[in-house]
Amino acid sequence: LMDDQKEEDAIAELSKAISFKLDLQLLHLRAAFYESIRDFTNSLRDCRAALSIDATHVETLHLYTQVFHKGQKSL
Repeated sequence: LMDDQKEEDAIAELSKAISFKLDLQLLHLRAAFYESIRDFTNSLRDCRAALSIDATHVETLHLYTQVFHKGQKSL
C-alpha cells in the first residue's frame, strides 16, 4: 500500500492489526505512515507507544526525533 501512495488505507490496515495484538513493529510502521502524511500528532503518539514497549528501539527513536522536529517547525 505504501508503494501505491495509499497511506490512509495502510494506516487503517495497521490499526486493525494493532487492535488484535499490540506490536512494536506495527506501531513503528504506522507512525511512519502518519509522518508521511504529515500527521505529526498521531505519529508521535505511536512512537511513544512503541518506545513504551522497547525504549531502545533505534529506528523508533530516530523517527520520534525526526517527527518531533518537523512538528516544531510546523508551528
